[in-house]
Amino acid sequence: MPRRLALAVALACLSSAALADFRADYESSGGQSADHAMSRFEVAGGRMRIDSGNVSMLFDVSNDKLIMLMHDKREYMDMAKVAETAGAAMAQANAALANLPPEQRAMIEQRMQGAMGGVGQKLSVHIAPTGASDRVGSWSCQVYRTDVGDSHSSDMCLADSNDAGISAADRATVHRAFDQIKAMTEKMTAGMVRPPISQLPEGKFPVRITHFEDNGKTQTVVLKGVTNSVSAADFSIPAGYSEKQIEMHGPAGRHH
Repeated sequence: MPRRLALAVALACLSSAALADFRADYESSGGQSADHAMSRFEVAGGRMRIDSGNVSMLFDVSNDKLIMLMHDKREYMDMAKVAETAGAAMAQANAALANLPPEQRAMIEQRMQGAMGGVGQKLSVHIAPTGASDRVGSWSCQVYRTDVGDSHSSDMCLADSNDAGISAADRATVHRAFDQIKAMTEKMTAGMVRPPISQLPEGKFPVRITHFEDNGKTQTVVLKGVTNSVSAADFSIPAGYSEKQIEMHGPAGRHH
């Protein structure tokens, strides 16, 4: 997953605050990456959905299923298959690299990271409270800062989940989704990437997210409202969508 989408997934997952049949809608403004901004989060009956631009992530925690919908292409990916394929390719690449001289190994690893858009890099992600408080609409929230490497990536204003009246079943759904993301990320990268989910505070959910982009612009995502009306169809692959097959290539980074 692109880093921005992965961040949206992580941010949505910290909302262990989910009512039965719960939907939250978000609105973004500013910046140049609105197509990646989180726009919807919903949970019902052991299933969870997160929308970010043209992508939707569908979780079915009872079956450990995670599907990525790509609406602009009318395609979907079974992320368990992707994790299996990527994990096998990464393990094979690591085994091949282990037999190379250090200089050649370093050069090929750099090519691999470039081809993967930085997914293979061991980025340091740090999430911590700033001590500041704010109010967004009817929600009181506390500000948390996220640093990725040496960069101030975002600020999140997180409300207390108790303000929404939370069911134990929905908390269990979100925590199972946590486990899915962790397991798949570690499998896809052969343990090279540790998801930052473990740093996210429990019992919180985002009411405002401020992204600081590399070009100096700022994008703000704000919770606009919540509802208990959720359609079962929201958690299904739409008719007419075809499965996208994933191919992984060798450690030299050649693509055919």
